[in-house]
Amino acid sequence: MSSHKVILWGAGGVGEYVLRYLAGQPDLELVGVRCYSEAKEGKDPAELAGLPPCGIAATSDVDALLDLDADCVIFTPRSSLSDHTSPGSPDKALEDELVAILEAGKNVVSSIGSFMHWRQLANGKASFERINDACKRGDTSAYFTGIDPGFTDCVLGATVASLVGEITQIRTFEMLDYSTYLVTETLSAMGFGRKPEDLPASTDPIAATWGGSVHTLADACGLVLDDVVFGGDIWIAPETYTPGNGLTVEAGTVGALRFSLSGMVDGQIRVQLNHINRLGTHAAPDWPSLGDAGGYRVEVDGFPAIRGDFPFGLPGGTGDGLEDAMAMTAGRLVNSIAAVVAAPPGHLTPNDLPQIGPRHGMKEFQT
Repeated sequence: MSSHKVILWGAGGVGEYVLRYLAGQPDLELVGVRCYSEAKEGKDPAELAGLPPCGIAATSDVDALLDLDADCVIFTPRSSLSDHTSPGSPDKALEDELVAILEAGKNVVSSIGSFMHWRQLANGKASFERINDACKRGDTSAYFTGIDPGFTDCVLGATVASLVGEITQIRTFEMLDYSTYLVTETLSAMGFGRKPEDLPASTDPIAATWGGSVHTLADACGLVLDDVVFGGDIWIAPETYTPGNGLTVEAGTVGALRFSLSGMVDGQIRVQLNHINRLGTHAAPDWPSLGDAGGYRVEVDGFPAIRGDFPFGLPGGTGDGLEDAMAMTAGRLVNSIAAVVAAPPGHLTPNDLPQIGPRHGMKEFQT
């Protein structure tokens, strides 16, 4: 069994679970950790996350990290959920870091949604070509995945649909309570806690982040979409409340939202991604939900039709649907390492790789 040296580029949220998983795999060696805050500089990121020490001091010194001998970078910095190709996007800096990593000869697996495809972006073709050029110079590959976007929608959706011989439409759903998510800036960018009149007129952040999965699923079906159409709705809180993350939702502001991205061909919806997200399980009581802690659903219309529900918050996990999703995002990233390292150079989607199994996920039993 070959061993791979890994750098973790961003150790918060998903990165904390990556640290846990890397520590349990003898064929993966953590050699560096990129941090973005002075509070983490020089500290052991595993200890900061309440885990056993990993023996690596986090650093913000990019050049020092790029000089390390490493096979793969797990790239999980915080994204602003913006189109990184749009002028003035704060996520443009992430593309610059990504290109530097690839040119330095290090493969990348990442959960940042806007990089998963290029057709949903304002200047996606140029970004796609820039990443591919960096891969050629570094003899490296870049793969972007997660749970949603990046798995339940485009990978699980395509896998479930492969059971159906005559398909008319594929729909995927995320139904999660976000009240334990602590990054209030991201929640605000999505619209939570804001008055309806203060919501951004543009739906570009949603299209940029999740639209790539719609195109990836369409690619798996052999479809080229004519358009991706946004649909959405909001639930207004009738009274003020404060969910577990401490973000006060004032009466008259958004406490739940749902949106759809519909992939159109010849005026018909062929593939569709849906989100139903709440701040608190009591929010939007008339909207669909899944289990006690939320989860994911795949529906395929056709002959024969099929539906799969995947409830989260099950025993043995975190006990929270959203936190389970973050842990599973990390699991998907870690399990993708071997396939991405072995892949030919270039920007990869799930359609470019063989099936990714739990290559780095099997836990050894203690005797």
